[in-house]
Amino acid sequence: MSYWIVFIITLFLFNNNIYTQSRWVKSYLTGQNPFGESICEYYDNGYLLAGRYGPNYPKYCWLIKTDINGNVLWNKALGNGIDYLVLSADVKTNSYGKIYLVGSTNFYSTSDYDPIIMKLDSCGEKEWCRVFIAEGNNFSNTLEITSDGGCVFLLRYMNPDVTKDRICLAKLSKEGELIWKKCYNSSDISLYNEDAYDITICPDNGFLITGLCDYKDPNPPHYLWIKPYYIKTDSIGNFEWERVIHQEANDPGGAAWSTILSNDSNYFYSSISHYYYNPTLDAPALVKMDMQGEVIGIYDLAPADDFGKLFQSVFISDSTLAGSAVWGADPESTPQAVIFDTLGNILDSAFLLDNHYLSYVRKTFDNKLLFFTNIYSVENDQFDAYLFKLTTNLEDDSIYTQQINYDSLCPYSIISDTIVQDDCGLIVGVGEMKPEPIIESGLKIFPNPSSTTLTISYNTEKYENPEEIIIFNTFGILVEKIRIPDRQNQHTIDISSFPSGLYIAVLRNERKIIAKGKFIIAR
Repeated sequence: MSYWIVFIITLFLFNNNIYTQSRWVKSYLTGQNPFGESICEYYDNGYLLAGRYGPNYPKYCWLIKTDINGNVLWNKALGNGIDYLVLSADVKTNSYGKIYLVGSTNFYSTSDYDPIIMKLDSCGEKEWCRVFIAEGNNFSNTLEITSDGGCVFLLRYMNPDVTKDRICLAKLSKEGELIWKKCYNSSDISLYNEDAYDITICPDNGFLITGLCDYKDPNPPHYLWIKPYYIKTDSIGNFEWERVIHQEANDPGGAAWSTILSNDSNYFYSSISHYYYNPTLDAPALVKMDMQGEVIGIYDLAPADDFGKLFQSVFISDSTLAGSAVWGADPESTPQAVIFDTLGNILDSAFLLDNHYLSYVRKTFDNKLLFFTNIYSVENDQFDAYLFKLTTNLEDDSIYTQQINYDSLCPYSIISDTIVQDDCGLIVGVGEMKPEPIIESGLKIFPNPSSTTLTISYNTEKYENPEEIIIFNTFGILVEKIRIPDRQNQHTIDISSFPSGLYIAVLRNERKIIAKGKFIIAR
């Protein structure tokens, strides 16, 4: 009997030691002006957090790996301190410890932004990166890892004509090779200014794109109202259907921010800002759709007020979700962590910080909740990034004290260092082929198209100290590198052995690529 008493007391003390109660909140990079933009749980149950330093267009971003208690294990600075790098609100990982980051950079352009996707190995080192080159400013802000180890990511504004190719998807293999790229242009003449924020992998391995559009009121004076907007594709990016939620005049509209699948994979649930136009009042809301995009219901989480938004949600049971929402009479109202059911009834809520930024929300392997948010100090002109870990009752989680083997897939200790967005494969979409000569960013290429030779010329006074011309094919593979003699302002290249297709030439000095141009080889 005494043996069992001792055993029970020991077991109680052991469990009590594992889950020692303490306030679970962490801040990161204090004093360095960090703005957090993404979080995910890693294969070893630690967390990956990503964000930017300071302004909207930073020259450095950051990636932090923590243990299960939010303590920093290592961190990476991303960028070169010269060119802009904007990593958007999405970092994804798989069971092999591969890390995918997506965003935009002007490293490969003199002024414009181009979408960039970067894959890191399980040691946090760059495995490859790819940049989509297109005219004008183009962006990417979300991705999904596919079952074959590749990824699909969103491309935005991929055409200099702002009415075309505003929403595109691209599929890369796990080695970073372009498999396909598709753009989606609606035939609905009442639909304008479509935009996208989220991708969801569907049960049929297709993709649901979530976003918004301006939709023309069918009644005079034909105002444009913001409406939730969705595009469904098959597994290889072919368009299947689109939906504009409540196209009718005077019906609720709003912006759809993210979509998740129900646990039975029968329904889509979207988090939206729900706008009412008569009267002009808003509320955070949940949209429920079937697999064909037909609306089952739109559920307000709070009484309609002057401001409302539901940003992200996760399922914590078959009928219960957690999310980050805000509502009230003031656009500066403080967001809350909320627990609600699938009919939009709020079951519990809690304030995290006296701030104005909604949280990125994730569920952990043990059914706990992560809320990653930011606060801004006007006095110091500084951001701070905070991570909260809560139970499903919105109480502070316990601190884990058991030993965990972190980063076990890496054969050596991971160090904190800097990753630069250089040596990326450059990809030019085939839809951008042009038969006329192209002059871009001061780099002139002629004749264009050509089959045997072409000449590349540039202004040496405008572009000081050019060192080399580098030529890539559309898959970002280096096919030619030419050293430039001092002060030479043009170079003729033999292209007779190059396969037909579209190519990109870049002019580079010791710092970066300083000019670029496209050309076509046609035979």
